[in-house]
Amino acid sequence: MQKIIDSVYKALDNQNWYVALFVSLTLPDICAALEHEKTSGEKYSDWVEKNLPQYNGFLSGKDCYALRCALLHQGKDDISDQKKQEVLEHFVFLTKGAHRNLIKDCIFNGEKKSFLQLNVQVFCKDVCKAVEVWLDSMSANLAVQGRLKNTIEIHEPGYIYKGAIRFG
Repeated sequence: MQKIIDSVYKALDNQNWYVALFVSLTLPDICAALEHEKTSGEKYSDWVEKNLPQYNGFLSGKDCYALRCALLHQGKDDISDQKKQEVLEHFVFLTKGAHRNLIKDCIFNGEKKSFLQLNVQVFCKDVCKAVEVWLDSMSANLAVQGRLKNTIEIHEPGYIYKGAIRFG
C-alpha cells in the first residue's frame, strides 16, 4: 500500500496532477475494502468523514464519493448528476494557491451551483497522510493485515510468483 501512496507523491513531484488526483480518490476505496472486506459508496463516505476531518464543513464523504465516480468513470469534475451528490455540484482544482474555498449559489455556466475550490497538491497529500495514519491505526487488525497482503504489487523482471510452476 505504501508503494501506491509513494506513487501519488511522485506524481505530484512530477506535476502529473491527474494521476495524483485519480489515485488519491481511489485510496479511500481501497482502505474501506481492506477494513470491511467489501466497499460501497457508504463505506467510502464514512471513511472520508472519519479520516479527513479537516474537510468537514467543506467536503462531505458523499460529495467526495460523487467526485470519485464522476472523475474515474466520466472524466469530469461536475458531480450534479451523481446519485451520492449531497451539497456540491462542481469542483475546481488548482495547481497552486487557494485551498478549501467553498462557493455557494454561484452562477456557473449559466446555472446556480455550489462548488469547492481545492489545491490538488494539498488535497492529494492530505489523502495520502490520512491513509498512512489509518494504516498505522490498523497495524494490530489481523483481518486488515491479511487483506493488505493481497493488494497489488508490481515486480521487477525475473520475479516468479510463490508456488508457481515453471514450464520450459
